[in-house]
Amino acid sequence: MITFEEAIKIVLKHAKPLPPVQTRIEDAVGRVLLEDIRSGLEMPPFNKSAVDGYAVRAAEAAPGRELRNAGLVQAGAEFKGKLRPGDCVKIMTGAPVPAGADAVVMVEDTSEKDGRVKFEAGIKKGANIAVRGEDIKKGQKILARGTVLAVSQIAALAAVGRSHVKTGALPAVALINTGGEIVPPGAKLGRNRIYNSNGPMLSALLKTDGISAAPVIAHDDENTLKAAIGKALKSDIVLISGGVSMGDYDLVPGVLKALGVKTLFHKVRVRPGKPMFFGVKGDRLVFGIPGNPVANFMAYLAYIRPAIRKLGGRADYAPRFLDGTCAAAFEPRTPRRALVLSNVSAKTGYSLCEVSNNGSADILALAEANGFTMVKEGGSIKKGGKAKFISWL
Repeated sequence: MITFEEAIKIVLKHAKPLPPVQTRIEDAVGRVLLEDIRSGLEMPPFNKSAVDGYAVRAAEAAPGRELRNAGLVQAGAEFKGKLRPGDCVKIMTGAPVPAGADAVVMVEDTSEKDGRVKFEAGIKKGANIAVRGEDIKKGQKILARGTVLAVSQIAALAAVGRSHVKTGALPAVALINTGGEIVPPGAKLGRNRIYNSNGPMLSALLKTDGISAAPVIAHDDENTLKAAIGKALKSDIVLISGGVSMGDYDLVPGVLKALGVKTLFHKVRVRPGKPMFFGVKGDRLVFGIPGNPVANFMAYLAYIRPAIRKLGGRADYAPRFLDGTCAAAFEPRTPRRALVLSNVSAKTGYSLCEVSNNGSADILALAEANGFTMVKEGGSIKKGGKAKFISWL
């Protein structure tokens, strides 16, 4: 049996980054950028009005002064010719400022009658004009290689004309739930059956990492499992929930061996998740997760998400354990490393409080928690003590 830290290290050692891909910018959020992005143009590409109003020579738009309205310029259009002395041009936000104008007066500070525009207040030269190149210079680096793209950065990519960027790839993931007793949510629940809770939960977790994978239910017989897992092994990652412990119908390890999957570990000194399986077939990663929901959730945070991120080329792939303070004692009473369901409060630092539960199958306790607090093997933590935790805040 290996330690929790050893298990993470083995998983990450075998998670090799996939080849980069060209990704539509709308789909690139959460992916790592694998190129520097430089602008091929200036932004804005011309002097444009920042408001609806009138383009003027600032020196002529004195309070109480009237100028002739010489026309209208809309966004996407252009005023032909040059602004003449004594004239102004009505202009919309985003439209190019006419030649000869050096300011734009907001429409709220004017009144117009019979083609004459009266100005209520003076204005300074350059007012309400977005100057060519003031936001982005041609050749300027706007995003650096290694950036994990956020939704707030997509507009900048679009503004410089990029429809696609080179990013890390998202792995293809196959998701299998084993058990003769489970049925999909929404189906008729027969005698001695339960709804598949792990499948939708893992599918939802994968979606938070940008991956779609619908759960497949495979009953506990060797031929069914061999067919389902054999098909799944075409994917970069295979997640198998259930069937990996020591019971008569825990057939998954034997089926994996028959299919050529090399076992790298099958027991981890941790609670929940002791009978955790990890193996490889070539570059394909295979996770066999104990069937209890809490173990599934913990395994995703500790092993699976880090593997997905490393395959995707991200540098921040390691599971993120933070430091917190225990608001009450943690006494898990286990010789294994304990990851205890917790409520994490971030009001003043991170405060940790255990969520009362009935074990690894307690889905209601999981629903009430937002983190796992780590307690060393055979240990406990007093109220006010410091602890590491991982959270999905």
